[in-house]
Amino acid sequence: MNIFLKLFLLPVLLLLNACNPNLMEVNLYTSDFDAVKNGEIVEVPVKVSFQMMGEDKDNLLEKAKNIAAKHLHPKSKFTISKGKYSNYFIVDTFIPMLKADDKVIKPYFKKNFNVAALYYFPKYTPRGSDKVEFVFQKSLANVLNKKLRNINMMLSLQHPPSKLNIRVISDSKDTRKVGAYSTWISKKPYLSKIIPLNRRQEVVFVFKGGSDSVYSKIPAHIYVINK
Repeated sequence: MNIFLKLFLLPVLLLLNACNPNLMEVNLYTSDFDAVKNGEIVEVPVKVSFQMMGEDKDNLLEKAKNIAAKHLHPKSKFTISKGKYSNYFIVDTFIPMLKADDKVIKPYFKKNFNVAALYYFPKYTPRGSDKVEFVFQKSLANVLNKKLRNINMMLSLQHPPSKLNIRVISDSKDTRKVGAYSTWISKKPYLSKIIPLNRRQEVVFVFKGGSDSVYSKIPAHIYVINK
């Protein structure tokens, strides 16, 4: 029975670990918010980490890297670490943060391929707060996934990650306030939390994903509270 369970569970575990990022880290500066509101498109640094169980005897991760490199930001960097029981695949890349306006979004994605983006919604709430929403571009991801699955059916990029960290760093002279719902901060859960940031201070909002999480249905997002 134990042997049967292992033979049954191993492919399932491999599939789950291959499809979803274990960790995605996004770094934002408060000056980025102002730049996007003024019409700029800001390239935001992102780190994506995968852990795949089992040996990679056929160098699948190296083949996946060569394909992904053609579909991500041109300055993306890839790191592959192979172990006896697990393999680690880390991607350092960039995604755009741009105003949530079709006149901005459509021209950008006609010229650029990126599977994720941050949409900025000015004055989104009744109180006038702005919203920054993490958006997974499923149609573009499907193009990449089709090529990855030609290598191996277990290789694909799905959303949401097991953990999404959005770090906000203040580089503004004045105090800036940012907030989020259903998030973790410093290992504590919050239904709703607003954090004031003075210059050089930072906060990390942690959004825990998975197929049964709220963020498998709605995009993770933070709020920028205006004065």
